[in-house]
Amino acid sequence: MRVTVVGMGSMGQAFATRALERGHHVTVWNRSPGRTAAVVAKGAVDAPLESAVREADVVLLVLSDDEAVLDVCGRDGGILSSLGSSTVLANVSTVAPDTVRQLASAGPTDRVLDAPVMGAPENVAAGHCRFFVGGPLPTIRSCEPLWADLSVGYTPCGPVGMASVMKLVSNLLLITGVASLAEAIATARGHGVSDELLQEVFGESPVISFTSALRLKSVIDPDHPGWFSPTLARKDLRLAVGLAQEAGLPVRVGPATDALLTTVVESGEEWPDFSAVIEALS
Repeated sequence: MRVTVVGMGSMGQAFATRALERGHHVTVWNRSPGRTAAVVAKGAVDAPLESAVREADVVLLVLSDDEAVLDVCGRDGGILSSLGSSTVLANVSTVAPDTVRQLASAGPTDRVLDAPVMGAPENVAAGHCRFFVGGPLPTIRSCEPLWADLSVGYTPCGPVGMASVMKLVSNLLLITGVASLAEAIATARGHGVSDELLQEVFGESPVISFTSALRLKSVIDPDHPGWFSPTLARKDLRLAVGLAQEAGLPVRVGPATDALLTTVVESGEEWPDFSAVIEALS
């Protein structure tokens, strides 16, 4: 398939690389220059936005936030006005459900999909991620060769917007779970428990979710390696809390985690991963 990847952050580059390795013709575009060089060296084509999306079978939109998505898609022409007659636009970015619904409303009928993904860049590069997909089933199924090549599969979630709901509540579990893990580690350290014992016990503990366990070493490591920054984690958490508030729920855990992440974000330190939330408990 002819695949265009818009956005060359770590996730966008991983998608482009995986698509190339699976034999797709890949075109890439990024708002700021210099970010496409690595995937172009692997065989991708760097093209102007209009031609990149007009000639594609599927456009994967992989951007950082709602503002970036709306800016690239609709202002000063943008993607929606440049799509080819049969091009499918799949928004992989983690955004509010209303944002992707705006795209579907403004774009060509039945050719805009809500397609956030669960998985880190290394999972994407290895094809081990999973898509949540919202939109018309015939359009979703028309992209099945791409879903199969890029991931372990996809879960249809209903109309556009519902996949974003599922992604945000999944991230709510991930982020608050890691914050709870950080609190447990900080408490244990306060009573003299060694990091070695913490890794031994928590690494095998059934009370820790699989996704939290993946960040155990990063929480303990003072450098907090990873890719999901505290700023991005807080953005997703706030979107999830907003959904809960829209539903009239008296949420408590999300806002408490937000306060911890805000302490980390405003500390002035550039931690690579939100596992640095433990720094707010030091």
